[in-house]
Amino acid sequence: MKPDLFFSVIIPTYNRVEFILLSVKSVLTQDYRNFEVIVVDDGSTDSTPEVMATVNDPRVRYVRIRNSERGAARNTGVRLAQGDYVTFLDSDDQYYSNYLSTANDGLKSSGFPVFYHQAYEVRNFLREKVRYAHDYDSHNIGFLVKGNPLSCLGVFIHREEALLFPFNEDRDLSGSEDWELWIRLAANFGLKKDNRVCACLILHDDRSVINVDEQKLVRRKLLAMQYSFKDPEVQRKFGAQWNKMDAYSDTYNSLHLMLDGQIRRSFYYFFKAMRTYPLCVLERRTLAIIKYFFINLFRRYRLSTSIF
Repeated sequence: MKPDLFFSVIIPTYNRVEFILLSVKSVLTQDYRNFEVIVVDDGSTDSTPEVMATVNDPRVRYVRIRNSERGAARNTGVRLAQGDYVTFLDSDDQYYSNYLSTANDGLKSSGFPVFYHQAYEVRNFLREKVRYAHDYDSHNIGFLVKGNPLSCLGVFIHREEALLFPFNEDRDLSGSEDWELWIRLAANFGLKKDNRVCACLILHDDRSVINVDEQKLVRRKLLAMQYSFKDPEVQRKFGAQWNKMDAYSDTYNSLHLMLDGQIRRSFYYFFKAMRTYPLCVLERRTLAIIKYFFINLFRRYRLSTSIF
């Protein structure tokens, strides 16, 4: 039996002073002890440096870089890492105490795969459970055509391959840089999955995926596809799926614009997706778009009636 794995937990952060200590604490209270924590401050302008100075634990390393976006911050952490595997934690999310022990067991029993993911759930700021975040079949990497159900939470990458397959640091890609990398990793190495829930993603109003800028949203999804398809293995594994991937990106754009109350622009992308790949109408995302369409109508009706 091989000895227990050593993990490098990489936490990129930018102006998350109200969350960062909770995230770090969730790592330090693991029931597994063989790890290091690398907090990469992406040029925060709040009191993050002062708060991190209160952390007195030799397993925690804090480094500051010039603001370069999250992909560059994670890459910095990977280059500093000493672990057998690197794993990631956004500075507003949290691990449960069994996160690393479960990964140690799962990676061993899976034959030490290069690319591995274990489940997480979504909770709101009050720690109330909102939903379970996963519904994909890792035996068929084609699930990535529909989007990114992984996020960075729960992802483990063997450190040597993480150095060879870094996050793309194009700032215009920010928000989809993880999806772009997962496509490349899955095409080259496959993906092993563990359904045990070991972490939680925290929803709050300032979360980057909630705030919608239409042009940035559309551009980053397209860039993710363009960059990933430069990889020969991606071309081989996903080459016939370009139109389908493009359509699902448009339904993603549609849903986020509908959540933002931009009904007309939301339907523009929804019908564009239908023209590209009509079968995407059968996905649950379509039901969500319709649901929030009626919620928006109801809100507008209540607003109009409250004026009189």
